[in-house]
Amino acid sequence: MITNTDLHRALRTASLICLLVTGAQSHAGTDHAHGEAQDDHSEQPALVYTHYTDATELFVEFPPLVVNEASTFIAHFTRMDNFKPLSSGTLDVHLKQHGKTAARFRVKQPARTGIFLPGVTARQSGDYQLLLEIRDGDLHAVHDLGMVTVFASKDAIHIDQQDTAGEINYLKEQQWDNPFAISRAGLQALRPSVPGFATVIAPADGYAVVRAPADGYFSAQTLLTAGESVSANQLLGSLVPRLGEGADIGNLLVSQEKARAQYQLSQQDVTRLQALYEQGAIPQKRLQQAQQALQVARVELNTTRSRLQQRSAQNGQAGIALTAPLAGELVDVSVRPSSFVRSGDALFSIAASDRRWLDIQIPEKFARKINQISGAWIDDAGKPLVFDASTDAQVVKVSQQVDPLTRSVSAAIEYPAQRSHTLLGSRFAAHVYIDQAKNLLAVPLSAIIDDGGQAVVYVQTGGETFARRTVQLGIQDGDRVQITRGVEAGEWVVSRGAYYVKLASIGGDDIGHGHAH
Repeated sequence: MITNTDLHRALRTASLICLLVTGAQSHAGTDHAHGEAQDDHSEQPALVYTHYTDATELFVEFPPLVVNEASTFIAHFTRMDNFKPLSSGTLDVHLKQHGKTAARFRVKQPARTGIFLPGVTARQSGDYQLLLEIRDGDLHAVHDLGMVTVFASKDAIHIDQQDTAGEINYLKEQQWDNPFAISRAGLQALRPSVPGFATVIAPADGYAVVRAPADGYFSAQTLLTAGESVSANQLLGSLVPRLGEGADIGNLLVSQEKARAQYQLSQQDVTRLQALYEQGAIPQKRLQQAQQALQVARVELNTTRSRLQQRSAQNGQAGIALTAPLAGELVDVSVRPSSFVRSGDALFSIAASDRRWLDIQIPEKFARKINQISGAWIDDAGKPLVFDASTDAQVVKVSQQVDPLTRSVSAAIEYPAQRSHTLLGSRFAAHVYIDQAKNLLAVPLSAIIDDGGQAVVYVQTGGETFARRTVQLGIQDGDRVQITRGVEAGEWVVSRGAYYVKLASIGGDDIGHGHAH
């Protein structure tokens, strides 16, 4: 029965044959002369190494090293910042003894994107330290593969390298062509959290509603709309109070003329009585009564004039001025010019434009932990958003009183508006941090695949081999999740493109192409 491992070994052997046949052409840029490739190398098992640095991942295959025999390395280099192949660069293969370079072999460019084919011909047998050094612009990485033996003859070859433990083959070309990334499992600071439900609201000290002070008509020279910024005390419009019943234009004109006539008569009366008082013909009290009547007549005339102006719309700003009580953003405008409003109607809603609150309802069973809240996180289209001191957010309110309708307690977290949702009333699931961070074994949440109800990750056991692991999950903190069973610290898990590896595990031929070196 042919296993996946046997099949992969056959693929490696076929790849070596293919590359060795064309190897001489790819060595034109090397610093050392390499003898012609020998086809009988394919009879020997290939040595396979996978090694990581911060800059690159190396996956290399090559026949055992024999004195004066050319051995072509098939070296795959992947950038660790984007997991794409190197398209250029210079590769040096070093054989060292006692800390000194005994031989060096160089190629100045890849044979094809991501694949370098240096030819190595050792002149003396023995054990050597094998290093592959790659340079490409600012990129520089050294892969120390440890000790390797240069055999005196083919008959002396003895390879005890074990096959990598992975039942899934997913080739480098497939990894490069499809979404792919790996991440190393390790201890990370995770904070326990409890579920809640969040609503975006305006800060308690940064929100105001401008209401109609009386029944009347709204008037404004400029139409304001939601989303506009306003300054404190900025004029938003005015309210023209509703006049009494029957107060039409005709009645107002008659009232104005009566008030004007009465005012003129009062003026004349005061002038006449002033002269008589100065002559001593009347007492002072009589003059004072006339002066009071003149003042009343003046007020009545001004009042009737104001009413007429309001009714005839000759003065657009007549009436009660409506101003913004604070600087911020108009989040709601519920009135239009010339519209009639009732006393107490909300006309404008204004919120501070630089801050928002998350009002989070938390199930009452977690109420005993609410005083330990240090922040929260939400899932925003697959990307976690964290609200804590690291993102300039802070807990501003905690209430341990259980709401009798929702059976929940609440907390509010203030955050800079530019960091997240600003639409008031937006609602979404949230997770509230309720304890200090602990160092726990964790992987990216994106590494977890739901496979038939089981949590599964794919561990990279070699450059092109992967193992399926069923894992047990612990606490989740944003985009990281604790692993309590199934993965060991230091192992590399597929954190992007895990579904493609799953397809490869069931023999999907449509996820990439073969190992056509």
